[in-house]
Amino acid sequence: MKTALQPPMPRRIDRRRARTRAALLHAGRALMAQRDVDGLSVDEIVAAADVAKGSFYNHFADKEVFAREIGAAVRRQAEEAVNAANAIITDPAQRLARALCVFIRFAIEHRDSAQVLWRLNSGATMADAPVNRGLREEVVRARLSHQFKDLEVETGVLLIMGIIVISMRHVLEERATTPPVVVATRMAEVLLRGLGLPARQVRSVAARAAADLLGATDAKLSGVIAHGGE
Repeated sequence: MKTALQPPMPRRIDRRRARTRAALLHAGRALMAQRDVDGLSVDEIVAAADVAKGSFYNHFADKEVFAREIGAAVRRQAEEAVNAANAIITDPAQRLARALCVFIRFAIEHRDSAQVLWRLNSGATMADAPVNRGLREEVVRARLSHQFKDLEVETGVLLIMGIIVISMRHVLEERATTPPVVVATRMAEVLLRGLGLPARQVRSVAARAAADLLGATDAKLSGVIAHGGE
C-alpha cells in the first residue's frame, strides 16, 4: 500500500514563520499608529498579533529593530506611490509638487500607516541618511534644471521633509476643516516658492498637481486659487 507523500516539513515551517512575522508587523503598525514605540511592550505586540511571546524574539532582536523595520516599510510604501505618480513626469517642479500631494493623499487613504510614518521617521533629518536617498536624488535632479539651479541640496531635503510632515500631520488632525485639496495647493505653493521656483510659475504648478492627484475640481478650490489663496 502506497502512502501519500507529505510536503517537506521545512516548507511548512517557512510558511508558518512568514505568517507569524507578518502578524507581528501588522499588529505593530496598528499599535504604533497610536503610540510611540517607547510606550509599547512586547507583551502588547504579541497579544495583538495573537502569537507566543517567544516568537517575537525569533524574528526581531528588540523593539527598536522591530520599529525600524515597520518605519522603513511604510516609507517604502509611500515612496512607491510617489514614484508611480511621477512615472512619466519629467518637470522637476511638477514632480516635487506631485510628491507632496501624494503624501497628503497617502495620509487620507492610509491613516494608520501615515501616523506610523511621521512617528517613526521623525528623526531622519540628515540629508544623507539612507532613508532619504530617494528624496536626495530628487533634489539633486531638480538642482540640475534651470528652475532650481541655486538650490542647496541639504536645505532642499530639509524643507521638503518639513512641509510634507506638517501637511500630513494637519490632514490627520480630527479638528481639521480645510479640505485636503486646498491644503495641498497652498503647501505646494509654499514649497515651490521656498525652493526658488519663479513666482509666476508657482500657482499653476501647485494647482495642476492638486487637481491631478486630489481631485481639485470643486468650486471652493477654484475660488481659493482665484483669490490668491485667501
